[in-house]
Amino acid sequence: MYDRESVVQLQVMASHVWEFLGSHRVFLFVMACVLMLTRRYLRFLNATRFFPPGPPRLPFIGNALNFDQAYPHQTFLKYKKIYGPVFTIHLPNPIIVIADFDLLKKFNSLFGNELAGRPSGYIYGLFSKHQPDGDGIILCQGERWSAQRRFALRTLRDFGMGKSLLENKINDHLSLLLKRMDSYLENDNGVCKANIDLSLHLSFCVGGIINDLVMGRHHYFGDPEFLYFKKLIDNTLKGFASPSLQLVDAVPLTRFIVPYYRQYIREGFAIQNYFIEEIKKHMKTFDVTTEPTNFIDAYLKDMSETHSHSKHMSIQTLAIDSGDLWTGGMETTVTSILWGVLYLIHYPEVQTKLHDEIDNVLDVTPAMVSERHLLPYVQATIDELLRIINVLPWGIPHQALADVEVKGHTIRAGTTVMMQIGAVHFDETIFPEPEKFKPERFLDEYGNYKPHKKLIPFGMGKRQCLGESLARMEVFLLFVSLVQNFSFHAINDKLPTIERRAGMTSVPHPYICEIRKRHKNLIMANDSQNEK
Repeated sequence: MYDRESVVQLQVMASHVWEFLGSHRVFLFVMACVLMLTRRYLRFLNATRFFPPGPPRLPFIGNALNFDQAYPHQTFLKYKKIYGPVFTIHLPNPIIVIADFDLLKKFNSLFGNELAGRPSGYIYGLFSKHQPDGDGIILCQGERWSAQRRFALRTLRDFGMGKSLLENKINDHLSLLLKRMDSYLENDNGVCKANIDLSLHLSFCVGGIINDLVMGRHHYFGDPEFLYFKKLIDNTLKGFASPSLQLVDAVPLTRFIVPYYRQYIREGFAIQNYFIEEIKKHMKTFDVTTEPTNFIDAYLKDMSETHSHSKHMSIQTLAIDSGDLWTGGMETTVTSILWGVLYLIHYPEVQTKLHDEIDNVLDVTPAMVSERHLLPYVQATIDELLRIINVLPWGIPHQALADVEVKGHTIRAGTTVMMQIGAVHFDETIFPEPEKFKPERFLDEYGNYKPHKKLIPFGMGKRQCLGESLARMEVFLLFVSLVQNFSFHAINDKLPTIERRAGMTSVPHPYICEIRKRHKNLIMANDSQNEK
């Protein structure tokens, strides 16, 4: 037993220790962080000893400062010349990059399943409750991903993906777009023209198509709900590839000091809640006995029935699936058309050739997907557009699900792998003068369309874009209709910038262009009612 004096001394000592800890808590917190990060870094060095070679990196931030964030393909090509077609970068976690078409084809063929995973880092798991295999379609792997992808493909095909049924739906929204643009044009010395920012108009058009497919409804032009939702999507895509969030993904503790993190979380969950609320509305009116006309209803019907994969289907998963389909179906198509108009302004000779071919072949008849083969220069221009815009410059990383041997190096299970399509599309040995916009590279000596097997804008293998048919149909119909009905010009001969903005998607800077009407009457497939 301690006597009273000893107890008092112990209490005094404890008080002094507590005071010391209180006055030095910031120092102790920093030291704890340093020790933890040092331990993590040492483990990281040991784990990456056998990775392919790559550029020197800084502790904790890796090669983040080495990359041109708006033109990452240029940095990838530089490293490819130095280290070969397979190399390692750190952003800041280690990523093995495969930057060669033949290797991409080989490994997607031999190890399609083994390389079809998705990274399970902190940022990736925020909105899937850190489930081991993720959730949804884009950031998911394993049986859950297979179930979602199979269901989405089957449902989209039922709704007419790649068929005339879906073409009619696209034309409905396209007709609204053409009429709306036409309403802005005014007669100026015999020329019907106006200065227009196409971004919002295209967003409502393409957004209407994907909304019809996913939700069974669409927003009319100027709807504040749509504008708010699109802003959330734009901010999330821009921030996802930022160095600050990649740092949080590698070292989650840094989320407390990264300013943008809280905004990213808030907006990301707002997107998810948007779809959850939409699903709740469908659940109130859903009738299992009727044939579904949209993805949400089809999913709810499937959930109500007994299936072997039902354990992988839930309201939470449906919300993420819907967001994945919406983002994938909206952002890349709008971005592609915006770049298309921008390149036509910069390359007026290409625009003239397009006008000549469309006028000679179609005259005043609306374009049909089944007649693509009659428009070789249009096809070549779209291919060149999809190549040069490199709409997903970073791609979506894969994760090895099992050990794989590549070029004498072992990619261990759990390693992040980047299939670098941009390094293929800008490889000067495949596409000479890759930074130039040259549709002729997809034509033969007789002017016939000549597809290039190494053009892979929608990816390859197990993770190839499931909405490729829809996207190609949308881009063709929108692009041809816009060029058939209008011509696009710089305002006062001042070319809008063709520089790219940094982000998950390669988005052009906002621009306004002069649009002139080419025919007295609009040429369109469906004469839809005026937009409300």
